[in-house]
Amino acid sequence: MMKLLQNIKSLPVCNNKIFIYIAYISLACVFTAELNVIHARFLLGIELSYLSFIMPTFAGILFGYLLARIKLLGEQLEEIAYTDSLTQIYSRLHFNRLLESEIDKAKRYGGQLSIIFFDIDHFKQINDTHGHPTGDVILKEIADVISSANRSSDVFARYGGEEFIILTASTNIEGAMEHAQRLKQDIEQHRFPIGRVTASFGVAGFDPASDDQESLLERADKALYQAKSDGRNCVRQL
Repeated sequence: MMKLLQNIKSLPVCNNKIFIYIAYISLACVFTAELNVIHARFLLGIELSYLSFIMPTFAGILFGYLLARIKLLGEQLEEIAYTDSLTQIYSRLHFNRLLESEIDKAKRYGGQLSIIFFDIDHFKQINDTHGHPTGDVILKEIADVISSANRSSDVFARYGGEEFIILTASTNIEGAMEHAQRLKQDIEQHRFPIGRVTASFGVAGFDPASDDQESLLERADKALYQAKSDGRNCVRQL
């Protein structure tokens, strides 16, 4: 049995996680049930039929399966809440929670943080010309390009539609501007299926004396709007 569990555990987790859960939970349930039967038969002297040994085994496996399904469902619900299903980066909801935490930390203990807000230029035209499936491919490739260029401490999320947002912890406005410029160039230089794609960026640095989450996001959004007004494919700050 241990060898079987080791073989199961060595299989790809994404396809076999439920079997691992079932194996471990079922073994625990069966072991407990059979101990009770053995205790009743040999210590208490209660006469039991062979079904008294078989039924707990089936019950343990069934109970283990149900618990495994519940655990996996919980993990899936958590992933849905935290992750954008298309791009596999953070969702807007989870980003806002992390941003609120970082702002609270900065106000309590000091420190710097900035927001980089960007969206894909003329994305509606891309969808209208090439179709929504191609638009989805562009969104996923944008997410991949930015994810590979971000630092491990950066929090990257899809904020809605073609809009993306990055929380750069421990980074002032100058550092965030440099990072945004590099990201803009990375997108512009990437080879997309439809050719050249660009993005506009708005950057805002957190001011603990006057900012809260809403005002910081509002300034980043205004900076993004200014980048669009200035011809797109550029970075602006507020």
